[in-house]
Amino acid sequence: MCDDLVPVGDNRVCVEYPIQILYCETCRTAHQKYQVPKHDLFPMTYHYRSRFTADVLKGMQGFVESCENRFGSLKGKKVLDVGCNDGSLLGFFREKGAETIGVEPTGACADAAGQGHAVYNNYLTPDLATAIAAERGLPDLIVFTNVFAHIEDLTSVLESLRRLMSPGTVVVIENHYLGAVLDGNQFDTFYHEHPRTYSYTSFVHIAKSLGVAVSGVEFPSRYGGNIRVFLGPANASAQVVSDEVRAILDREAAFPERFRRMQKNVELWRARKKAEIEGLVRQHGKLAAKAFPGRAAILVKLLGLDADLVSAVYEKPGSMKIGHYLPGTRIPIMSDDDLFSGGDLSKPLLNLAWHISGEIRSYLTARGYTGPIIDIVSPEDFV
Repeated sequence: MCDDLVPVGDNRVCVEYPIQILYCETCRTAHQKYQVPKHDLFPMTYHYRSRFTADVLKGMQGFVESCENRFGSLKGKKVLDVGCNDGSLLGFFREKGAETIGVEPTGACADAAGQGHAVYNNYLTPDLATAIAAERGLPDLIVFTNVFAHIEDLTSVLESLRRLMSPGTVVVIENHYLGAVLDGNQFDTFYHEHPRTYSYTSFVHIAKSLGVAVSGVEFPSRYGGNIRVFLGPANASAQVVSDEVRAILDREAAFPERFRRMQKNVELWRARKKAEIEGLVRQHGKLAAKAFPGRAAILVKLLGLDADLVSAVYEKPGSMKIGHYLPGTRIPIMSDDDLFSGGDLSKPLLNLAWHISGEIRSYLTARGYTGPIIDIVSPEDFV
C-alpha cells in the first residue's frame, strides 16, 4: 500500500496485495478486483497532506472558482467536503464566504479542525449523513476532490448522499478521468487506494441512481487529466445530449481496445526504464529521487527499485513521509534540505512525480539543481 510507510530503522516488512483491473462495459468503469479494507488504507496515521503540493492547491482553487462561475456567489452557502484531508479545499471555499463542513477519517482531520472548519472524524456512512443533516442542515454543495475513487462501498456512499441532498443540492465530483489514464499510459493510478476509476458514462449511471442528472462536465488538466462532474436536479435542459457529450461517449466506446494497448505499453516501459536506470547507476552510482506520490509505489514495485539503485527519495521539509522507507523497500525518504545541503546537484535525479513534471522541474531548478532530471515515466518510453 502506498501509505504503508515503515519508520527508518524498523525491520517490519510491508504486506503486499495483488492488483487486477476489471472493466465494466455497461458503466465504463475500471474496478480493482481485490479491495483492501478502508481502515487499512486510510488509518489515523495516514501521512498525506494536501497543502504540500502546489499543483493540488492550484487545482483546488480552480475547483472553487468553477463552482462560483456556475452557481454564483458562494457566500452563505453550506459546503460539505467529503475526504477533506487537512482542510485546504475548505479554506478556499471559506475565502468565498461559505460555511464549511468536512468529513475526514484520518488524522488529517485535526489539521482541518485547527483551521476552524466543522469536521467529522469518520468515514462517510448513512448514519453519519443522518447526523450531519440533523446537526448542520442539508448542504448546498457536496464536493469530492480525488476522493470518489477511494470509496470502497459505493452503495453506502450513494445512500449517504440521498440523506444529505435537498431538492436543490448539487454534488460536484472531481476525479482522475479513465480516458486520460488510458491516453497518457498512467497505469500507476491503478493502485490500492483507487478501487474504481471513472468515465463520464460512470457518472451518468451514478446520477440516475441518485435521481438527479449530470448538469455539467469539465476536464481539468490536474493530475494528467481529471473529470469534474456536476450532479444536480434533473430537468429538461439537463437531459439534452449535446454534441460535446455525444463525442465523449463515442470516445469512451473505444476504451477496451485502449486497455489492451496499455497492457503492452506497461511491458515496453518496464524493460526500457529499468535498462535506463541501471545504465545511469553504472555511470553515476546510486541515484537520488524526488518526491513520493502514492502512485509511485506501483512504479517502484514494477521496476524492482531498491536501495542498491536509489540512495534516497527527497520530500519537501515538513512532509510526514520523511523518516520512513519507501513502501516495500529500504530506500529512506529524506528532506529536500538534505539533498540541497550535501548532495551533488549535477548528478542525474529520478523524478517519481512524473505526472507533475513541470512543477518538480521548476522547483528543483529554482533551488539550484543543475543535473538532468529523469521522469520515471515519459512519453518516449512508449515510442
